[in-house]
Amino acid sequence: MADAPRPELILAPLRGVTGLRFRQAFQAHLSGLDRAVAPFIATVQGPRVKPEILRGVDPAAQPAGLPLVPQVIGKDPSQLRVMLRAMKALGYADVDLNAGCPWPFVAKKGRGAGLLRDERVLGEMLAAGCEELGPGRFSVKVRLGLDDATLLPKRLPLIQSFPLRELCVHPRTARQMYEGTVDLDAFARVADACALPLVYNGDIRTLGDFARLSARFPAVRRWMLGRGVVANPFLAESIHAGQDTRDLDRFRAWHADLLARYAADAPGDHALLGHLKELWAYLAPTFRQGDRLWDALKLTRTRDEFERVLALTPLRWA
Repeated sequence: MADAPRPELILAPLRGVTGLRFRQAFQAHLSGLDRAVAPFIATVQGPRVKPEILRGVDPAAQPAGLPLVPQVIGKDPSQLRVMLRAMKALGYADVDLNAGCPWPFVAKKGRGAGLLRDERVLGEMLAAGCEELGPGRFSVKVRLGLDDATLLPKRLPLIQSFPLRELCVHPRTARQMYEGTVDLDAFARVADACALPLVYNGDIRTLGDFARLSARFPAVRRWMLGRGVVANPFLAESIHAGQDTRDLDRFRAWHADLLARYAADAPGDHALLGHLKELWAYLAPTFRQGDRLWDALKLTRTRDEFERVLALTPLRWA
């Protein structure tokens, strides 16, 4: 029997987490990710995009070996065209549209997951993206719907009428945010009806999760890793290796590098601790007595205190 094709593992666009510094440190110490989608950049009014808005996707700063796809969020096709032209000027051929962000302050304004509500606007955004980038270059990331899982199936004929690169589906509703469980039956119905290349995203936290999902959906070859690969930075390479590759020495080297990169950007301990605590909200549960560690880290007020807690805590995988 021939070996199964190698899965393509994609870093999810987690705003505030999987940005430039995370990607740089990841590539310096870890492996397994085949490409990344950058956290979304909002469309802007006017004919020009300021360079600082695009700093996180500056091609010169991106780590080698991890192709990047920028992501845009918005609801105005003309503003989308402006942003896509700015990204093309940077050298990007592929761009993703965020039609899945579940946060109410985004979705209620018709952006993110809210794009699914208005079929006309969604169609205009997809048309603008495909016209600007050409066939097979624009992609879209979606949820199943806003309040239930019936909306995406209704929009699927429209979505796949465009020559998209791929459709990425997180099988939760916007109302669920990141709570509850993914609806695999709903994803299966979408997969059966979808003619576009499909990406699965959601709740891949362990090797066992990936094994179960890939067995249920053998036709899916593209998998997006988000919170799971932040909580366990070795997840992608473990999936490719077929075994747990976690190593505490490499973890410490990666974490020290990431901390240094955050510190170089952050103006003072307050901003730095914001980055670190957001990261460790994901990391702590992967260690034994992670709840106690997280409780101690949350109380720190300086970088020195934060590093002291980590230095005094014997890290062991859960």
